[in-house]
Amino acid sequence: MAITISKRFRAIILAFVMLCIALPLQAKVTKEEADKLKNELTPYGAERAGNADGSIPAWGGGLTTIPESVKGWDPATTGGRFPDPFADEKPLYSVSAANADQYADKISPGTLAMLKKYPESYRLDVYPTRRTFAVPQWVYDATYENAIKAELTQKGDNFGVQNAIIGVPFPIPKEGPEVIFNYFASYVGGDRTQEQLSGIIRSDGRFSVGGESTVKIKYPYHDKDVTPETFNGYITMFLLSMNDPPGRKGEILVVNGPLDFTNTERGTWQYLPGQRRVRRAPNIAYDTPNPTFGGYVTYDDAYGFNGELDYFDWKLVGKQEMIVPYNIYKQEMAKREDLLTPHHLNPDYVRWELHRVWVVEATLKEGKRHIYSKRRMYFDEDSWQILIHDKWDTRGNLWRSHLCEGLQAYTVPAYMWRVYAMYDLQSEEYSWNGINGLEGTTLKFENLDVKDFTPDSIRKMGRR
Repeated sequence: MAITISKRFRAIILAFVMLCIALPLQAKVTKEEADKLKNELTPYGAERAGNADGSIPAWGGGLTTIPESVKGWDPATTGGRFPDPFADEKPLYSVSAANADQYADKISPGTLAMLKKYPESYRLDVYPTRRTFAVPQWVYDATYENAIKAELTQKGDNFGVQNAIIGVPFPIPKEGPEVIFNYFASYVGGDRTQEQLSGIIRSDGRFSVGGESTVKIKYPYHDKDVTPETFNGYITMFLLSMNDPPGRKGEILVVNGPLDFTNTERGTWQYLPGQRRVRRAPNIAYDTPNPTFGGYVTYDDAYGFNGELDYFDWKLVGKQEMIVPYNIYKQEMAKREDLLTPHHLNPDYVRWELHRVWVVEATLKEGKRHIYSKRRMYFDEDSWQILIHDKWDTRGNLWRSHLCEGLQAYTVPAYMWRVYAMYDLQSEEYSWNGINGLEGTTLKFENLDVKDFTPDSIRKMGRR
């Protein structure tokens, strides 16, 4: 007897299978496409050529050695800070409230809103574009292999990456989640220990310290000798120890971020001195308020964006030329009172440049709850680092604009973050997080042990 299966029943079965099994999506490219990484594209996937009018130059290999203008600099004496190789350059032009509409197609909605909101104090000083990005050759080599092997997988609402190692998985992206994973997996220089400072700048200009912490980050995915067989599944392993304020001293947090959310659990543990025990902390995710910023910042706001992708629908809008914060060497030696001005960072210390960026838009899924209904992110085509992240509230109003400021660490080499400033257009306050030379902020590259990023390890740390 023949059995007829309705279309609706087939759809139900397919949905059930997707919830239970990670299905590969087409992400890898042909060898012919991948070979573009050797000529018309950079080894990391950016357009090698400049733009039509020359305002964006061709990529020439990036900045990989100490520039002549800062010769004699000893990184051991500066806490990991990088002197400005472009200190003598002057802005080509400035964008202010008076001429912002002229550049509206090249600035993000959040940036435009900031210019309009603070016409007397906020501006963008736009300098010559310097495509300084570079990483080691072995990262480029791995990126080429990833291009023809890596696969984007999906199970239910979540995504993951398989068959990738060391380099970015999708240097020639076709979908929004591919760009997000390129950001997660972008090489930023290897294991490090950093002393970082965070806080809120109130509307009257007062700096409210949120926390001083020691952060250790290990990058198993970027180990030069790692293989698919020895890879432990985590892109990053993150350990934060609170040093201040006194009420939070001794708190320890571990967050291990996987390459494949469909196959590997995001490992999150917390040690609280008052409880003297380690507990799993799955709530340290999504829009849970981060106490380091007085609850002002969500956990998935950290470092521009982090965590799982299952709350939003991700759309790759495309690529466009944008004025973005870039090569922010001026902030490396800034004093707190000079940099952290009311309402926004002091424009004198923020270098803006014209770059091509990938634009990804995330819309909250039906049935999911989050304080943001929409997010729009702008990723550097050269480094895959997030540069600006605008966010809308549940009523559809533009709420926050997040600047993710970085520079080329020319002795590493890698383009890496230094400062995050998230402007709140409603409260007129902003959060700040950095390792750029303000009091109590340093950076040291060193090999770290994966054993330090486990519940047992932080239990021992807490009992010392």
